[in-house]
Amino acid sequence: MSSHNRVINALIFIFTAYMAITYEWKANELCWGLWISSLLTGWVIILSSVLRTLLHLAGILLLREEDLNVQGDPLSAYFRAKALGEVKQPGAKPMPSWSKYLMVAVTFGIAAFTFFHFTMFHTIHGLLMSVFVSMEPKTLFGPNGFINADSDEILSYLVRHYWPMILGTFVARRWHIFGGNPGAKLNAIYQSVVRIHVFILLSGFLTVLIYWGLDLYNRVMLLVLLFLFYFPIRALRRPRSE
Repeated sequence: MSSHNRVINALIFIFTAYMAITYEWKANELCWGLWISSLLTGWVIILSSVLRTLLHLAGILLLREEDLNVQGDPLSAYFRAKALGEVKQPGAKPMPSWSKYLMVAVTFGIAAFTFFHFTMFHTIHGLLMSVFVSMEPKTLFGPNGFINADSDEILSYLVRHYWPMILGTFVARRWHIFGGNPGAKLNAIYQSVVRIHVFILLSGFLTVLIYWGLDLYNRVMLLVLLFLFYFPIRALRRPRSE
């Protein structure tokens, strides 16, 4: 991560922390804010991956060579396929029309599956959160509220109350939206899902802290949440030796 990006991410964290203090968000409220931020940015990244692939196939806005050459998983491999690479070759034979149509169809299929799968995970996490980290209003975010409430009402409430976190998440994940290998970015959206899942499990295990007071429990959970979502773990990793 470049120093420029570190500064931007630090400013995002300061802005989010300031809004959290200003609005007096608790750990459970912060968790729901991160939930809606993860869901919305994930949807935007899925849409962006499809659009960038279609624009590349049409020769309008080509993907960079380094984006096509990303290694590591089958999904990234599909988006660096020979057919995609040939679009960038000025002297290469034009792709057959059926090949482009096939790649468009596969791209939409991958996006549709990812959207369904990603949204399903967030729905399940929302159900778990309504039990372990419920918040007011209980009719939307309580044990019997989330499962019965209208999804549009849930999303509307969260966007109105936690727009600073959503805005900060969009800025922090700008590279996932506008750059990189489209397939790799579809994988990256699940990082926040894993963090939310870990937090939900910890919130259940750490309920024993309520014995010493609800304030202590809330403080510990807030620290855990900030660590999971904001601690720069990647910056501590040693660079791989060549």
